[in-house]
Amino acid sequence: MLALLKNKTYLRYALIACAIAVGSSWTNFGHLCGDEYSQIFEFAAWKLGYVDHADLRLWEFDSQMRPSIQIWMVVAVYKLAGLFTNQVNPFAINYIIYLASGILSIASILVFTNAFIHRVKENYRDYFVLLSLFTWLVLYSNTHFNSENISGHLILLAVGLFYGNLQKTGRILPMIASGILLGLSFSCRFQVGFAILGLFIWFFITSWKRKIFVPWMLLFASLLLSISIFTILADYYFYGRFVLSPYNYYYQNIATGTMNSASGVSPWIAYLFMVSIYLPFGPLYALATIRQTIRFPFDILTSIIVPFVLFHCLIGHKEIRFLLPMLGFMPILIMGTLDELVNRFNYLQKHLPLIIRTFWKVNIIACFSMLIPAATEIGAWRYLYDHYRKPTLLYYEGSVHQKLLYYRRPNLRVIVCKEGDPTPCPSGFNALIAIDARSKEPKPNLPQAYTFFPCGLNKILPAAINRSIGHFDIYELRNIESE
Repeated sequence: MLALLKNKTYLRYALIACAIAVGSSWTNFGHLCGDEYSQIFEFAAWKLGYVDHADLRLWEFDSQMRPSIQIWMVVAVYKLAGLFTNQVNPFAINYIIYLASGILSIASILVFTNAFIHRVKENYRDYFVLLSLFTWLVLYSNTHFNSENISGHLILLAVGLFYGNLQKTGRILPMIASGILLGLSFSCRFQVGFAILGLFIWFFITSWKRKIFVPWMLLFASLLLSISIFTILADYYFYGRFVLSPYNYYYQNIATGTMNSASGVSPWIAYLFMVSIYLPFGPLYALATIRQTIRFPFDILTSIIVPFVLFHCLIGHKEIRFLLPMLGFMPILIMGTLDELVNRFNYLQKHLPLIIRTFWKVNIIACFSMLIPAATEIGAWRYLYDHYRKPTLLYYEGSVHQKLLYYRRPNLRVIVCKEGDPTPCPSGFNALIAIDARSKEPKPNLPQAYTFFPCGLNKILPAAINRSIGHFDIYELRNIESE
């Protein structure tokens, strides 16, 4: 049992975090980015046989550059549910997956916090646990199944397990388990390999000084075994032939320059601004990471974080989600920074309770973002799934990025069209039109079945706001559900 949870207060914190994950897995539904959907859920739908190859993001699929282990996880949950029902609800499957991701996040945070809490001054330990579990960015992101998030959970869990057993005797099983988790983290997102490399270099130097190499060899061997199973073997069965998806990823995105040319580039310093805008703790993430790098260049945390961040700074194309795997390491860095600032500035020491309360008030306000679906177009697909059980034609004039075929019923046929195309209504079919809310074309003179905004807010809000939220409206040509 984790020593941390013997503290009843911390145990209550953990239970509250679990309760929040149960709720936010439902309200904060959908993918955080298009890659989370297209590279995982839609690929899984293809493997399950109800999305056609032509509907996939083909340049990524056909180049075999994406890891498959998370796809297999979705397929496994889907097929397991199929043992109990003839028609698997994709929304229920996603809820299970998102909740499991949230529980994994909480477990990894608790294991890591338990391993590193001795490095935090006793009077700051409550802050450390609260910061680890309840910052809004953690709560918002921890239930999502994107590769950045899951790889971050796994490396945090691995480092906590590794560091917590580093000074103990009988470390064989923890080292093997840590290596397997590190390999699985790499298999979810290849870029985390730079953080893993930094950890291995740190551990090798430490082992060299002590002339003890068996734990290092166990960690390394279990890492290789894990990558062999979760990357090479998993990809072989997914793509149907032997592939090296890490190399394909490097070649397609880096060697050919596709990532930079297709998505744009930013200067290396851009991440400072990208991170800092995530108030209230974003500026502290940036400050604490810089302070950690300067003050403790040979620390285990520096060895993990700096290679990962440096690699992403050197790559031209930058997105804040790329740094998400390091989110779990930030609270321990902030605690050290807080202690140093308080000791240096008397003003902070005097007003620290007020400053902390202000930060947490802003944090609580930001937490209300979890009440809004992460992917706002999900609402329309859920409406289609819940309200049209008979054969249905959907004439689709929405954005291609909103065509989420993973969520459709088997009897729903999506027909891509544009304004002015014929929209016939065969006998025995529902017939609907989906129109992108960003479209400036006149709305059809048809009954509106669904809009993202409740209570007519779409008629009150300015058109710019209405169009800025990615969603589509549904209009009915024919509804046979009540016949």
